Amino acid sequence: MSKLTIIPHYLLAIMLVVFGLNKFLNFMPMPEPTGQAADFMEAITGSFIWPTLGILYVLCGILLAINKAVGLATVILAPLAFCALMYHITLDLANIPGAAIFAVLLVITMIGNAGKYKALLS
Repeated sequence: MSKLTIIPHYLLAIMLVVFGLNKFLNFMPMPEPTGQAADFMEAITGSFIWPTLGILYVLCGILLAINKAVGLATVILAPLAFCALMYHITLDLANIPGAAIFAVLLVITMIGNAGKYKALLS
C-alpha cells in the first residue's frame, strides 16, 4: 500500500463501519426518498437485503481497518459501490455525493492494492 492510498483506505474503513452500523442503529436518518426511489428503498429496507448490506459494510470496514483480507473486502465492496452509484444516478441524483465518495475511495484503495488481484486475472 503506497503512502497516497493509506488515507483513502482508512477513510473507507471508517465510512463503512459507520454507515453499516447506521443500517441497524439509525443514528443518522436518511433523507426521505420519493417516487420510484421510495418504492425501491421500501422494498430493500423491508427485506433481508438491508441488514445484509449493514453486515457486509461493517465486516469489510473492519477488514480494511485491520488491513487483513483487503483484496477480498474490496472485491465484495465493488458491486455494492456500483449499485449505490446506479441507485443515485437513476433514482436519487440529489443525494449522490455519499455514493460517489464511497466509489472513489474504493477505487483508490483497489489501485493501492493492485497486486492482490493478479490471481483473478489468470
